[in-house]
Amino acid sequence: MLARRLATAAVGIPVAVATVWLGGWVMTAVVAAVVAVGAWEFYRLAGQAGYAPTSAVGLVATTLLPVAAWVGTARWTVGLLAGLVLAALSAELVSRRERALANAAGTALGALYVGLLGSHWVLLRSLPEGVALTLLVLAGTWCADGAAYFVGRSLGRRKLAPEVSPNKTVEGAFGAMAGGIVGALVVAAWFGLSWTWALAGGLLCAVCGQLGDLWESRLKREARAKDSGNLLPGHGGVLDRFDGLLFSGAVAYYVFGWWTGSL
Repeated sequence: MLARRLATAAVGIPVAVATVWLGGWVMTAVVAAVVAVGAWEFYRLAGQAGYAPTSAVGLVATTLLPVAAWVGTARWTVGLLAGLVLAALSAELVSRRERALANAAGTALGALYVGLLGSHWVLLRSLPEGVALTLLVLAGTWCADGAAYFVGRSLGRRKLAPEVSPNKTVEGAFGAMAGGIVGALVVAAWFGLSWTWALAGGLLCAVCGQLGDLWESRLKREARAKDSGNLLPGHGGVLDRFDGLLFSGAVAYYVFGWWTGSL
């Protein structure tokens, strides 16, 4: 398992760095592809949990949300979200399925959770110092996740949220904070960013990453699934690998956007 995780990371990290470095339509296309697969996994889990969302509607909206973020006009995003709601409700009228409220809500939630949160990575890259900040959040979130895994396995004793994810521990959570700060400091030092940015960013990544991981664990528990998919060897599905990044990227955009005076 560990060897497969490391092999996947050895391929994925250079691709992620190159994508962020290039930015523009390249990053938009990659983010759109990633969130599309993630949304497909979400709707599959929702189906296993007994819901019947209109996945086609959600997938279209999810894929277009990063494009709307790249265009850079809030009207596109607002209009797309309005279209998502109207299409989700209309689909339930046409299908006349039972549990219309839950199904329509599930359709909208998939696009909001994966597509809207994921589109913030495009927005984060567009900020001043966008390359450095995006890589800082990537490194902080992934280092936090890795530290939580190894510290939790070796030192973990007290359960963090046993009803949601039995394997997560309080010790692993503290390890995540340390790992997030170290990862953020390395990137900050490389790009000459302030250490206060690294400290704040590392803590942000650790907290948001764990919240995102816990939410996805809650989703999988309801669907009675071990992983969201099997696309990434050693990691499971796209949501299993990017759940924390969905939370940290969105929060980081607003925190750093405010900090840089861009919002």
